[in-house]
Amino acid sequence: MNMFTILKKEIRAFIKDRRAVMLGILMPIILISVFSLAFGGINSKENRKNPLLICDEDKSAISMKVITGLDSVKSLDLATTTTDSALHLIKSGKYPAALIFHKGFGDSVKQLKHLPWEMKYDASQSVQMEMMQQYLESLFGNVEKMMTERMVIRNAQKQFAGMDSLSMVMATQQMKKNLDASSKGMEDLQQNIMKMQSSPIEKETDNQGIVQAVAGTAVMMLMFSLTAMGGRILEEKENGTLKRLLYSPLTSTQILSGKMICAILYATVQLLIMFSFSSLVFGLVLFPKIVAVLIVIVSTAFACSGFGMFIAAIVKSREQLQSISTLAILSMSVIGGSMVPSFLMPSWMQSVGHISINYWSIQAFFDIFWRQIPITDPIYLEKVGVLLLFGAVLSTIAFRLFKKNVTSMA
Repeated sequence: MNMFTILKKEIRAFIKDRRAVMLGILMPIILISVFSLAFGGINSKENRKNPLLICDEDKSAISMKVITGLDSVKSLDLATTTTDSALHLIKSGKYPAALIFHKGFGDSVKQLKHLPWEMKYDASQSVQMEMMQQYLESLFGNVEKMMTERMVIRNAQKQFAGMDSLSMVMATQQMKKNLDASSKGMEDLQQNIMKMQSSPIEKETDNQGIVQAVAGTAVMMLMFSLTAMGGRILEEKENGTLKRLLYSPLTSTQILSGKMICAILYATVQLLIMFSFSSLVFGLVLFPKIVAVLIVIVSTAFACSGFGMFIAAIVKSREQLQSISTLAILSMSVIGGSMVPSFLMPSWMQSVGHISINYWSIQAFFDIFWRQIPITDPIYLEKVGVLLLFGAVLSTIAFRLFKKNVTSMA
């Protein structure tokens, strides 16, 4: 026997599990594709559109003209709605911001008065708001142009009162050419009259980066841990423990239920430790919100436990478990916002992210720590409900597959 004999033996053992071999080849390709689509959307101006709600309370010809001009900006995806609806959509995290044209906007433009417009935004997406500012330049440019023309006409009428209409037109055109951007009138126009109020819909509390880091990392690592716990079923199959359990009075449902409850308890403790550590070291305000946090933690633990059991039920070896779970967890972590904030991704990728446990759990924690949403609010309850639905569906499927796939191997 020489090293080539060992080499031959190892190659045969490796290719014996064809599914694991294929996953080992396909997994990097799929992960590269997912990461590229998510991260590539950050700097891709062609593929990325920033959603912005428009609330036109004025409904004047001027406000409509301004909105039409803003709609021509390719990097913006405008949606018109009422102010109350816009605030609800922002609060729920479905839109980052709303531009509100209050009643009297058109008259204020004509009369060169302070413009009644404002920007309301989600404080948890302040980074996206900074990116959006560059796309609003055309808005300010159009409004400034209209108000500058009216300011020139008003000044010309004051200075050249009694002048015939033709001379008045010529004088007005000359004043436009000589208008200096640094003049007192223009300075007042830009800094006072056109100034837009911008404010978050909720008071900012905990640091957004800490919430993102804690929630995103905690959920991702929890999924890895619970998948490993689910893999113990395969280990018990290999060492004969599962066969002895199946010969006992216990049913397959009882066996899986016991493992499921253990996984949920472990997940709950793990998440509590992570958030407690973040509270002590990084100042995350935890204990005043402990009830809401516990509800999301238990819901997330249930969803992730169902996921771990589901993966363990569909594979036939620990090699397959490692490949499939890694692919699934990393993919869901990318599109769900664990690795990069979801608002930095293309809009279509943000929609795809809704199929991941990570997304709903992270958004629920943002509701608690950042948006200050109470536990009775439908926005908060919706996210908790989706997490529980994930857990129920995945657990049900796992229970059914357990007897079909796992017990048959025992």
